[in-house]
Amino acid sequence: MRFTNTEDLASLLKFAVDPQKQTEGGCLTLTLLEVQQVMGEARLDFNAKNSEDARRIKRPARYTAGEEVGWWDLGQGSYWVTYRERVEIPTGCALFLQPHVRLLRNGIWHPTVLIRDWDRDMDGIMLAVSSRGVRISENAPVSSGIIIHTDRDQS
Repeated sequence: MRFTNTEDLASLLKFAVDPQKQTEGGCLTLTLLEVQQVMGEARLDFNAKNSEDARRIKRPARYTAGEEVGWWDLGQGSYWVTYRERVEIPTGCALFLQPHVRLLRNGIWHPTVLIRDWDRDMDGIMLAVSSRGVRISENAPVSSGIIIHTDRDQS
């Protein structure tokens, strides 16, 4: 198994706030763009016709005079968040995403996911906030990722 090196990562990360910093050490850092609170009950069934997603309510960021970024005050619960960046995943590769260490240290997490096609597979990720809550800003690091070469023909 091979991983994409730091120099190549920068060219795969689009719309980054700071491409050099967000690709240090052979890892991608993806940042927060938008937050939606997950509300209500979902209905899940094997047959998609009988399923219904939980309702999501967009939570606008609050801006304070003199600050360039907005903030969210999130209480305990589930939130659907989207990333500012987009990752171009090369053919024969997959993006392995996990919660950024700064989230984990503060009682916040999201599932670890493996993505082969960003446009098809990634429209956001479910963020779980602990009972302590969090004040989080736009562009805060949410996920860390590595690109894994899965094609066996590559050496």
